Amino acid sequence: MFTVSDVSSLDSRQPAFRIFKPWWDIFMDYLTIIMLMVSIFGSSTQLYLDDTSCLPNLDQDTSGFRRERSSIQNLPDLDVAPDENDKNIVHSSDGRSTSLHYWQNQYINQVCQSDGIPWFTRFAGYVILFHTTSLIICSNFCFTYPRTSSKVEQFIDILQKCFQSPWTNKALAMAVYKDTNELEDALDTQRSIESSLNNTISPQPSSLKLQQSTSFQAPISTLDKKDAEQAKALFEKVRQFRLHVEEKDTIYKCYVGQNLLKALQCITIISYMPPFVHAVKFDNLCEPNAKLLVGYWTFNCTYSTSRFIKKILLFFLFLVVTYGLLCIHTLLWVFRNKLKQYTFEKRGDSSPFTDIPVVKNDFAFLLHLIDQYDTLYCLRFGVFLSEVSEKKLRMLTLNHDWTVERTRQRMIKNNKDQIELHLFMVSGIPESVYDVTELQVLRLELCNDMNIGTKINQLSHLEEIWILHCVVIVSPLALMWLRNQLKKVGVKYLDRDEIPEWIYKLTKLQELYLTGKMSIENKFVELESMKSLRSLKVLYLKSNISKIPPSITDVAYHLVRFCIHNDKTKLLNYHIVKKMVNLTQLELHNCELDKIPSLIAALPKLQLLDLKGNNLSKIDDVANLQYMEKLNCLKFWFNMIRIIPSNITLIKSLKYLYLSHNLIEVLPNVLFTIEDLHYLDVKNNSITLIPDGIAKLVNLKFLDVSSNKIEKLPEALYKCTKLQTLKLNYNLITSLSKSISNLSQLSQLELLGNYMEKLPVEIAQCSLLTLSGLIVDPNILELLTPEVKLLTQSPTPVRFNSFIE
Repeated sequence: MFTVSDVSSLDSRQPAFRIFKPWWDIFMDYLTIIMLMVSIFGSSTQLYLDDTSCLPNLDQDTSGFRRERSSIQNLPDLDVAPDENDKNIVHSSDGRSTSLHYWQNQYINQVCQSDGIPWFTRFAGYVILFHTTSLIICSNFCFTYPRTSSKVEQFIDILQKCFQSPWTNKALAMAVYKDTNELEDALDTQRSIESSLNNTISPQPSSLKLQQSTSFQAPISTLDKKDAEQAKALFEKVRQFRLHVEEKDTIYKCYVGQNLLKALQCITIISYMPPFVHAVKFDNLCEPNAKLLVGYWTFNCTYSTSRFIKKILLFFLFLVVTYGLLCIHTLLWVFRNKLKQYTFEKRGDSSPFTDIPVVKNDFAFLLHLIDQYDTLYCLRFGVFLSEVSEKKLRMLTLNHDWTVERTRQRMIKNNKDQIELHLFMVSGIPESVYDVTELQVLRLELCNDMNIGTKINQLSHLEEIWILHCVVIVSPLALMWLRNQLKKVGVKYLDRDEIPEWIYKLTKLQELYLTGKMSIENKFVELESMKSLRSLKVLYLKSNISKIPPSITDVAYHLVRFCIHNDKTKLLNYHIVKKMVNLTQLELHNCELDKIPSLIAALPKLQLLDLKGNNLSKIDDVANLQYMEKLNCLKFWFNMIRIIPSNITLIKSLKYLYLSHNLIEVLPNVLFTIEDLHYLDVKNNSITLIPDGIAKLVNLKFLDVSSNKIEKLPEALYKCTKLQTLKLNYNLITSLSKSISNLSQLSQLELLGNYMEKLPVEIAQCSLLTLSGLIVDPNILELLTPEVKLLTQSPTPVRFNSFIE
């Protein structure tokens, strides 16, 4: 016989696999254990206690008596006395002898046990052992088949680490704390709204009240660095496992297939076994065909274990029926439910993380199986599926790394003397940022999970936010503070979704800079309504638009500066510009314009017109601008202009003229009749000569003729005594006149890339010119005379600033 320990070893599966077995699978496992014990017990009984006893059937055998007499007559006369101890001599009631020798009786018992007893009766224990083994194999096929067991083992390993990770309990605690804070914030907001109502109306108490006795404390915001790194690795491991398992539904098909096979086996057993069970009898008739050997045709045989075998078979059938019903229940559960999809939203309040997307295929099926075992498993595993949870972990790590000291070290002063902090490729805004209250400019570039909370109101000096290729979410309470605080916002985006909607609600915003494509595959991306931007003065669009967005009409009247930097896309419709009656600066860069737009003349307050990078070959239509009394700056740089028209003198208020990077060969004398001209930039052209008429520009302060073909400077140039900046780089100049000493206001002189060998000594008389403002080739610096070397380096040179940088 087998011991209980021997039997239990056959069911030695890894205990961790039980989490993938619902209650019906566990019940079926116990049924298979009982079946296995019954089959082993029955097989052992038949193996050791199986016995058959047979006696001649004299009522059916009529030739027995004749055989006896004939055999006695034919026997030889032997002097052998009968054995008195022969116990096989039987005397019938009618006086006939039924004598069988011992060896004959043993032979008949063996033959009849083999031929007279039905095969099912003799092998019943082994049959139920075979069926039981088959059911056990089918029940555990998922855990042995390589394509399924490997995934299950990985899932168990990950799940165990999820339970052991310190981040699991911390994330659940933080989720509960966050929900409580949100409820408190909602109540505070409701109370503030109620208090702002009419004082004569007494506010009704809120129906939602937190119990005073209930206190929620914030969980510890720190996490051991090693634990945090392990949690990050676990998030990545879960993500990769999910991508791998969601590809196919192998486990689902295997589970359904094995249950169908088990149900089919149960139906087969129930179908064929009852007739065989009914045929198990204690008394059996046997015809061994051994008449010549023993003298009898038929025998009555008794099977000693028949009653026991029959009871075992009936009990086994009962177990199979129960097992089959459970298989049917399993199949109904599989086919009536969408087990190839799993969502955490159905849990309602039981799951603190509802942001987990719907999972599919084998990954969803495994979660359904675990859900049947214990919902706590899915709850804890969901911590590492949630992006919210991962963001919180990254924030804890970020706050641990970004101390207040480190944040202050990263702050700089920009060219406008503002305190600026640049956050590059970080996951969230560190809490320490809110502690540097002197911050004025916040620049966010390629960052993830940027959420601005109510702590932003601590940055009382914050005026600018620049968002570069990242999505920033602002809470409602933070937006209420930002709308009255921010003065400038810049957004650089690749996708329309990166433009935050909250920027259109900043009522005190004065400058808005948008950089990115607004036309994708001939589909124009509309901007949101700008009606709330009542204080907007500057709007900058660097994009590829063919028409100005209609929503800009909402702020057209308020704009002072409007800039479109197009990506070599022809601007066809710009009639909205006529509505910008208060505009002082208009920039239309790279808009493929071939003439100066006539509607510009309808802007009475315009001071600067910038048409950089267009297709202007001539600017004769500049005469249309003669009645614009405040227009004092024209920028026609980076075009294809060859001739400066004479009617440019009609613009009486012109002070700044940019004509660099064109095809100009000659500077006309009429240009020098603009006596109020302060700034002239004609670099990167093909000019060979500066006319003597330049002496008429008595107010000229800035002159740039770099990258031309000028060989000699006229003496008339040195009569521009107010000149502060003179740039002569990359020409063909060989020398400077001694008259340079007349330029007493000169503070910057550039002579790189010419053919000069030395500087005149008189240059030392330019009192405002220092070595820092003198830019020449290195060989000239080495040959400076002692007088020139006496130029002090201590004063800061006075540089002429252009109209707009």
